[in-house]
Amino acid sequence: MTTQPTAGTPAPLSPSGVRVGVQRRPPLAPLALARVAARRLWNHLALTLTVAAGFVTAIAIVVSIPVYAEAVGYQVLRTEVTEGELGTTRPPFAMVYRYLSAQHGPLSWEEYRAAEAYFAGPVAQTLGMPMTDRVRYGASEKLAIYAPGVPDQPLTRVNLAFLTGLEPAVDLLDGAMPVPGTLPAETLVSETLAGKLGLQVGDVYTIRGAARGPADDVEVRVAGVWRPRDPADPYWIYPPATFVETLLTTEESFVAAQARNPALLFVAAWYLTMDGSGVRSGEVVTVRASIERSLEQADAALPGVQLDTSPVGLLDAHQERVDRLTTLLTVLSIPVLGLMAYFVMLVAGLVVQRQSGEIATLRSRGASQGQVLVIYALEGVVVGLAALGLALLVGQGAALAMTWTRSFLQFIPGEPLPIELTPEAVRRGWQMLALLVLACVIPALGAARYTIVSFKRRRGPARPLWQRAYADLLLLAVSAYGYTQLALVGAVAGPGIGGVRGDPFGDPLLLLTPTLFIWGCGLLAVRFFPLLARAVAWVAGWLPGVALVMAARYLARAAGAYTGPLLLLTLTLGLASFTASMARTLDHHLAERVNHLVGGDLRVIDGGTGGGAGQSDGSGVGAGTAVGMPQESGGGQGQSAVRAASWLFLPVDEYRTISGVRAATRVSRSTVEVVVGSTRSEAQFLGVDRAQLPDVVRWRDDYAAESLGELMNRLADDPAGVLVGHDFASTTGLRLGDRLVVQLSDLGAAVDVPMVVVGFVDMFPTAYPGDGPLLIGNLDYAVEQQGGQYPYEVWLRVDEGVTRADIRRGEIELGLNTITKDFAPQILAAERGRPERQGLFGLLSVGFIGAATLTAIGFLIYAALSFQRRFVELGTMRAIGLSSPQLGTLLAAEQALVLAGGMVAGTLVGVTASMLFIPFMHVRDDPRAQIPPFQVEIAWEQIWLIYLVFGILLVAGVAVMLALLRRFQLFQAVKLGETV
Repeated sequence: MTTQPTAGTPAPLSPSGVRVGVQRRPPLAPLALARVAARRLWNHLALTLTVAAGFVTAIAIVVSIPVYAEAVGYQVLRTEVTEGELGTTRPPFAMVYRYLSAQHGPLSWEEYRAAEAYFAGPVAQTLGMPMTDRVRYGASEKLAIYAPGVPDQPLTRVNLAFLTGLEPAVDLLDGAMPVPGTLPAETLVSETLAGKLGLQVGDVYTIRGAARGPADDVEVRVAGVWRPRDPADPYWIYPPATFVETLLTTEESFVAAQARNPALLFVAAWYLTMDGSGVRSGEVVTVRASIERSLEQADAALPGVQLDTSPVGLLDAHQERVDRLTTLLTVLSIPVLGLMAYFVMLVAGLVVQRQSGEIATLRSRGASQGQVLVIYALEGVVVGLAALGLALLVGQGAALAMTWTRSFLQFIPGEPLPIELTPEAVRRGWQMLALLVLACVIPALGAARYTIVSFKRRRGPARPLWQRAYADLLLLAVSAYGYTQLALVGAVAGPGIGGVRGDPFGDPLLLLTPTLFIWGCGLLAVRFFPLLARAVAWVAGWLPGVALVMAARYLARAAGAYTGPLLLLTLTLGLASFTASMARTLDHHLAERVNHLVGGDLRVIDGGTGGGAGQSDGSGVGAGTAVGMPQESGGGQGQSAVRAASWLFLPVDEYRTISGVRAATRVSRSTVEVVVGSTRSEAQFLGVDRAQLPDVVRWRDDYAAESLGELMNRLADDPAGVLVGHDFASTTGLRLGDRLVVQLSDLGAAVDVPMVVVGFVDMFPTAYPGDGPLLIGNLDYAVEQQGGQYPYEVWLRVDEGVTRADIRRGEIELGLNTITKDFAPQILAAERGRPERQGLFGLLSVGFIGAATLTAIGFLIYAALSFQRRFVELGTMRAIGLSSPQLGTLLAAEQALVLAGGMVAGTLVGVTASMLFIPFMHVRDDPRAQIPPFQVEIAWEQIWLIYLVFGILLVAGVAVMLALLRRFQLFQAVKLGETV
């Protein structure tokens, strides 16, 4: 009979050394682990949904980047691939296969048919794309054309050719389309050739090769005269101008002529239009290989065939652009993704904190530390898998919003783009899911070490790991190094006029330096927040009431209780302030750069019209000698007589009669020689109409020490007055009132014009330092001194929404002869729609929306859990005499202090980062990109809007606390406190 060991008596040992009668609990089975994970998720449903929100947001941001890059990459590809090498406009994925007899020998009609059989169908299967259209082209070499009865005097040399599907692409001016298969072969002649040779419909001519005799002559009859219906029609395999000296016939007639002259077919081409709308960057390698394989198969059917036109090069450029854009946006998304990952870890930490007792119980009942971590990993996987499907949809929506972005938080719906999930996007989604599951497990590492005994014995929560590791100081040190590098380089290459310049990937740290600075300052602010709370408590101690002082003292003592939400608030506000200010500064600087480039809204060159020298129409329209033509100089002996030419100019007031034009002014631009004492210097002279210029020009206050009105008044006081650039004045020692001589030669002959310095400028619209020293004078005075008018620029201010075409129609109606230089709205629209710029602001916008949403959720969750965590403490305070309104005020004061601290710290950090780093965000390699100088603008409007949003968040958090307080039962708190 076996006896059980009594209490306090060790169980007997078995021969193997194991005590008899003691049964060890088996480790949790996988199914049991899954059941535990599912039950825990359900029991903490609110926190589970919060974690899922973090998963959805972070994965959506990651997914949106390749989806957006693919969409805009395809848009660029579709635009670029349609630009033919010879000026034609071809559809996307147009292919031109060509055979040239001069390179590969004569081409028989049987060989042509063999190639045609391949291009008629099998090529589409090889390319893996459906064929939407096909045009066949065949032509002879240049042949002499003879009129009847004149066999020895060719009229000219022409090609005989066929082009299938021609009829819808041409307009017949005379005659009819050729009848197939006739001899003489019926042909169409171009309007130009018919007019040049006097060809008439019905005439019969003979064409003959240079090395052939009459036996190979081919007779042709003119059936009609044509002109292209639309020269830009994608139908044209080559520009219509190349067919001016070509006799176009039918394929059947060409075959009949080939029977008479076997060497007639000199060149053959097949123009295929493929439907490549489904091609994406991930398939570029496959499509490229298919195109190369199609050329090999075509060469097998007709040796010597070459591929003249294909999208191979553009496909490679497309893939490179998509990869580059994806990499750039991925690097720039790191700050937002880091914030979201921190949110997931924060909420996961709250879950672990609430379940720490359960974890200790599991450990005491036989679960290993690894099994506890597996439970949390399973929970993360379940939440992640459930969130992944929604995240993919949200990511596509975010990518669509990015295509509509014009600036930070500014969305304008535009052209719909193919927003589709790509394998790269799905792969990145899975990768982000794995990282987020790891983020869920990390907070459980510390809690899984405790059993029930060690859990009861442990002290209060330790400081966060980042504080103990001084991560804040480390980040600030790294950002200080990055700032030093930026100061040495002078700029981070970025989106600007003319494209992205420099290499933004040369040192990725330079791109991340502002973010590292914001993170470091945010962590540092959280570290020192307890000191601020103590200061607030000291001040509150001198004020009536106990709520504020108790709230401040609690925040000063319980640092770990609010670190998470405070850091979230600080980082969110810091990144938002920096992002909004960067977007505002870049937008404003882009507009100012364009304004400086154009001068007004539109800049055109008015060339006037030809007329007699010195003539006038009696209405104030002047005449002058043509540029480059020397003037006749008074008739002295030894001077050569010259031929004079002139222009007639409509008064500039005529421009104001055009619908949409608000103001107009004349500006001349000349390269001149300036004589100061014995020194001669080359400079640029701008002649302006001082009365009309202020109504048109886009002026910045830092262009000069005086206002534009004062400068124009100085020019009005003295017609010979001139404004001089400060740099030139410093170099030459010019001062106010000094006289100089400017040698003008706008009419061909050099004229020395005396001028006097009346003011100084630092910059002037349309003038750049690289163009030379700057002088600005009166245009009328320059015209008078040279003896006549000459072409000048007209700067216009136009109404919002007016297009260049609208202004051009008005110019044509007035008979104005203008050449467009720059149109500011068009340049701005093109720049703001650039994929790099749009993607940057789009990513920052959707990232901020996601981060702000998560921060709001985290703050509300913190408010609710803070109340539950302090349930016993609040019951104690209620029992010793604090009223419910006092408790409500206490909780509201705590929330307000945390929110205010995070908002103030975040704003200070964001503004500081803006002042430090935004000045470097201009283009380094383009000197003109730095004119006018970069000015940092803090986006206070957006910051105040963010304050309003988070103020509403505070009200919501207090409302949650008051709602919980209304359900507060004192006896429950007291009874619970007795068991603690």
